[in-house]
Amino acid sequence: MIAEARTPEQWAQMYVSCGLPGTHSTTPGFVILPLSDEVTAVNTPGEIGDRVVALMPERHLYGPVLARPNPARYTFLTHYDRVTEPEVVETLLRYGVDTGPYRANVILPTGLGPITREERYWLCSPRPDEPLPPLTLLLEVVAACLETPAAPE
Repeated sequence: MIAEARTPEQWAQMYVSCGLPGTHSTTPGFVILPLSDEVTAVNTPGEIGDRVVALMPERHLYGPVLARPNPARYTFLTHYDRVTEPEVVETLLRYGVDTGPYRANVILPTGLGPITREERYWLCSPRPDEPLPPLTLLLEVVAACLETPAAPE
């Protein structure tokens, strides 16, 4: 992602060019990605998100990942490819994992690095010409992380 954007409007335009359709700036200056039938989000607690991020390259899965430090949460942006089964949603919720509801919004950072006014940063930023990973494939990686116990520290 090129860091030439300075205003919220420029950040929104850059995000649209990186495959995040509908991204726009709001009057207070936040940049919003509306979730839709094209783009959705998977939110995880930090520990599960760490495991998902570590497993993604092994599964040849790449895509934008937002991190929030306090409380530690990850947001994985995905291409919405089908409705998630209710049983899967129920299991995910027990672990604190949710898929962003249709017509919800994700606030995107207007800066690079771990300190932004939105209190979130790109662990892996969106890139032009790099498609979002399908929701179903990302949920398979999340499920694999839930089935495997965490490694002792």
